[in-house]
Amino acid sequence: MPRQARIDYPGALHHVIGRGIERKAIFKEEADKSLFLKIIKEQLSKSKVQIYAWSIMDNHFHILLQTGETSLAEFMRGVLTGYAVNYNKKQKRVGHLFQNRYKSILCDKDEYLLPLIRYIHLNPVKAGIVDINSLYKYNWTGHRELLKKEEEGIIAREEVLGYFGKTERKAIDSYKEYINEGIELKEDYEGGGLIRSAGEMDEAIKRRSEDYQTYDDRILGDGEFVEKVYNTIEEKLNYKIKDIETLIIKIAKYYKVKEAELLETRKKGTREARSVLVYMAIKYLGESGKSIGKKLGIGIAAASISREKGRQICTEKEDILESIIK
Repeated sequence: MPRQARIDYPGALHHVIGRGIERKAIFKEEADKSLFLKIIKEQLSKSKVQIYAWSIMDNHFHILLQTGETSLAEFMRGVLTGYAVNYNKKQKRVGHLFQNRYKSILCDKDEYLLPLIRYIHLNPVKAGIVDINSLYKYNWTGHRELLKKEEEGIIAREEVLGYFGKTERKAIDSYKEYINEGIELKEDYEGGGLIRSAGEMDEAIKRRSEDYQTYDDRILGDGEFVEKVYNTIEEKLNYKIKDIETLIIKIAKYYKVKEAELLETRKKGTREARSVLVYMAIKYLGESGKSIGKKLGIGIAAASISREKGRQICTEKEDILESIIK
């Protein structure tokens, strides 16, 4: 059976899993894991990819990331090729290091972001490598850098903690409690399709019997989300807007305001235009709430509110997408 093409677009959330060939160790020493993280950080500096969770085991890794203008394929090619070249040179070996191609599951961010963060960060605990009480000082997951900001960290820490609380202290406490709640859970997020999206076989059968829904093994999400993904892919084939600068110009023209006014926080009469800008930048260009917020002089929480307002505006005004995006 021919393998299916990856699904990707700006703003897509992916759970990426890479394994060593024949499931052999690809990180034999701690220095290898450090090198892998260094290469990921280098690739992040060249892209707008956001990482929300990660875990490195001896023979495989997990990364939960959101793509931006840089595609998943381009980002992972830089990471895997960069690591393989260095590793093979060090070990004086030739040939493939990773098993076939890496696995990527496109995920419904609203439903699965937090469960996936927990699942990935608990990987070494479930594998018996470290106990939950020592996870905070374990070097090879993103758990530690969520608890304490690190100079060399790779996680979009502010955004992740924003889902758990308004202040850093409350967010960390809430995050730790959420992690602890997952220790006894038997979860499987290493694929998509009906059964994983439903959570268990009985629920999957129930969904199939009640009404027909579309499911895709490449996607972790319900039928409605899968249809939304398909529509997004189809729509994006026709988008003329490819970068944030062009989007700003088009929105300023649509609302008959100056581009500079659109970027000014306190400028009256631009609130609706700014909300539309935030929504479209995140949805169609894959900008993060943090990056678009920085351009507009607002924080992640305000960007999230603006995004929802922008979504409502675009739903109510049927001509706006046609005028700006297409």
